[in-house]
Amino acid sequence: MSQNNLKASEVHPDFIFTEFDRLMHLDINDLLQGREHFEDTYCPACHRRDTPKAFTYQQLDYRRCQGCGLLYISPAPSEEQHLEFVRYSRAMAFWRQSQPEEMKAARKPMYEERAAFTLETFRTFNITAQSVLEVGAGNGEFAEELAARRPNMNIVLLEPQELDLQASGIEIITGGFDALERAERKFDAVIAWELIEHILEPDNLLRLVRGALKPGAPLLLSTPNERSVETRKLKTESSNILFDHVRLYNPVAIQELLARNGFRIISLSTPGQLDVQRIKAYRNVNPEAFADDPALNLILDSPKSCDDYQIFLQTHQLSSHMRVIAIADGEWNGSPTPRM
Repeated sequence: MSQNNLKASEVHPDFIFTEFDRLMHLDINDLLQGREHFEDTYCPACHRRDTPKAFTYQQLDYRRCQGCGLLYISPAPSEEQHLEFVRYSRAMAFWRQSQPEEMKAARKPMYEERAAFTLETFRTFNITAQSVLEVGAGNGEFAEELAARRPNMNIVLLEPQELDLQASGIEIITGGFDALERAERKFDAVIAWELIEHILEPDNLLRLVRGALKPGAPLLLSTPNERSVETRKLKTESSNILFDHVRLYNPVAIQELLARNGFRIISLSTPGQLDVQRIKAYRNVNPEAFADDPALNLILDSPKSCDDYQIFLQTHQLSSHMRVIAIADGEWNGSPTPRM
């Protein structure tokens, strides 16, 4: 996909995020009312115990694992508190219900690229995908795009909030992971776009995914890459550092997590397109943050250098968007995240 197909200012317009930010703070205040039930844990990815506090943001404490580098919120809400939040969050409801048509149109190339990538993955690995499960389907845009390209494919969505989709061939399971476990169904692929960063107990998610995959079937997932130039430069101003992104992975952390859960990675990439755009937008508002970085300023001042720099970030796994294809052909050694 051309770098020009996506524009950060259109995918995440400021006027939407101003209201989202206001509602988000109300949600956080509600969540913090139950802080006595939050749980402090060691690393959810590799289970190592060397996890010092990194910083506090929006009244939430973050730790960083000294082994795999995972950045995560801890103490964090319990599973019950988190599911309650997902279902009743004002900010999330606003995001789902208030996207103007021009914003939906601007985001459409993103879902088109994901659908094309998915079908290309099936062709590359000789997968005849008759049934696909998408876990955490958002508003269903990807599923609708995939259904338009493969009308005979059975696409099943697992989503805690109710969806109303008109495309044929799409089946919706409304509920949490327990609904998937009760269904006892097998699929030719499981897809999880931008989901795992929201999950408090990733081992439980991966256990359920393993149970839903046919032998040799792939898991396709994407998640923010915290070990990216954009996230490290913008710090808490990066959209990756968000109160509902409870676990922020990087290539090492996601590999350790998946290996421990019996998944073998066959592809890991960071194909993000918006890093340089976001860094430039941040510089426009906060030029003082770049005063001591003349080398980066040289790159950002040249359109050609910006294009080349974005490709460099993609090539060297330094973009803020990470994508993984994995096969569950090993032993599952998952367990709940160890508590402190």
